[in-house]
Amino acid sequence: MNWYPQIGSGSLAQFPLGRSRQWRAITNWLENDERVVLADAASSHIEWTLKYRELSDAEATALRNLFTASEGCFGAFGFIDPTANLIGSSSDLTQPVWNAGLMAAGGGNSDPTGGSSAWNLTNSAPGPQSLQQTLEVPADYTVCFSMWLQSETYTSVTLCRDDVQQPVVAGPVWARHFVSGRASGTGSSSVLSITVPAGQTVRIWGPQAEAQPYPSQYKPTLAVGGIYPETYFAKDELTITSTAPGLSSCDVTLVSRG
Repeated sequence: MNWYPQIGSGSLAQFPLGRSRQWRAITNWLENDERVVLADAASSHIEWTLKYRELSDAEATALRNLFTASEGCFGAFGFIDPTANLIGSSSDLTQPVWNAGLMAAGGGNSDPTGGSSAWNLTNSAPGPQSLQQTLEVPADYTVCFSMWLQSETYTSVTLCRDDVQQPVVAGPVWARHFVSGRASGTGSSSVLSITVPAGQTVRIWGPQAEAQPYPSQYKPTLAVGGIYPETYFAKDELTITSTAPGLSSCDVTLVSRG
């Protein structure tokens, strides 16, 4: 499957961008004048309005190549919400989307916002253990995986996005850490994880994954979302305008099903 290309250092959009969701309902009027309204789930879609300025020749070519491969509006491709936290159940580590290995996850702990939604990860196993989640994001996408960490004693842990690793130190003061980059493989999925050494406990809050180089404001989630494998160009024409030597502008409208 083709995926919508990232631009620059690994972003999907430039600001401002537009996002709107549309639903359709089917209404039946009965003989007794009663009205029955049912949602038409198959018609639900999201429309994206993306405006690009000062695109390099390579970036403009990547957009043009996807448009050609998709035969205009005809073919589907994958698109990731530039504003979404892709992690599912970011505030509940007991959900099936998470794999904690042999570690115990306990909730209800103080978090950096003054609340009580942080989680303790305790590794009582004789070796390192990982908390991980797998997302249907291609390996060659730039992804930023971030979270806030705290520990009563200074503890070295490792944040990973596939084979991209970032050792960090959790201490008594809450701090946000992240790992960012592209994986070396060509797979269609990515594994995001935090590895905790044997016999250690760390407190985590706000795990977030984004299709961009750096973390943005934390957005809590319930289910996995923001990944749209059935996306189309809304128009059967792609206009790329040259604005300067080696630079172009382009407005793109996309439609994602689901």
